[in-house]
Amino acid sequence: MTNFKVWFITGTSSGFGKALTLEVLSRGDKVIASARNASKLEDLKKAGADTLSLDVTLPLEKLQTLAEEAHSCYGRIDYLINNAGYCQVGGLEELTPEETQAQFATNVFGPLNVMRSILPYMRAKRSGVIANFSSIGAWRGTPAVGIYEASKWAVSGITETLYLELAEFNIKVCSIEPGYFRSNFLSSGHKGLHVKHISDYDGTAVRRTEERVERTNQNQPGDPVKGAKVIVDVLTGTTGKEIPLRLALGADAYRIIRGKCEETVKGLDEWKEITSSTDIDAK
Repeated sequence: MTNFKVWFITGTSSGFGKALTLEVLSRGDKVIASARNASKLEDLKKAGADTLSLDVTLPLEKLQTLAEEAHSCYGRIDYLINNAGYCQVGGLEELTPEETQAQFATNVFGPLNVMRSILPYMRAKRSGVIANFSSIGAWRGTPAVGIYEASKWAVSGITETLYLELAEFNIKVCSIEPGYFRSNFLSSGHKGLHVKHISDYDGTAVRRTEERVERTNQNQPGDPVKGAKVIVDVLTGTTGKEIPLRLALGADAYRIIRGKCEETVKGLDEWKEITSSTDIDAK
């Protein structure tokens, strides 16, 4: 019997993926670190990670082959971290169908297929942990990043269903919902810029948000290294608590999500009399 766990992490060339890989390795566990181009993972390889070229948008059959390859490294996968993703910027009217499809292909369909590829191994041993990276964006709509946020709403919804579907297999599932962390996520090459420009949106909330995204880059309050430590603590049970369905990460995430919940409850209460009058036996 080995006393280490095996982690499979996507999108490890930078940001949370890289920080998580290094944090897990520092604890003596094994990591199969993946990215679209494994040549960008040489530093992680030197740190002790096994590396794999994996594009989450590949067809399911190819992902299953890569999952088999990853599983053969140590004979099991204990943790799956679906981290790969990017942010498509632009007003909803401006974004093309191709840009929209690409956003969902990477942020939603990709993690789904990676999960479908890894789950058979977890089900076989009736244990495992799956963590999907969502965002505080899953809790609100924001001009200029609506497609990104919609993709993260989908991730949170899928994760909540997985939480229920996999419980009887002793597989734990968590939606990680970070606030703003200082990484390359908002840098050129890590976010998509819309190719179509509608001048009517100049000077509106769409452009103001685009400008704010530029200003926020490398000025985010969150520390990915500290965030990675918390994530690993939570997923490994180091905190002494059960793995939560949703993990809000960062003081800004706590504030924004709590505010959204309070706003939602207030709206429900204000409209309760009218919206509850639709039942057949309602007076």
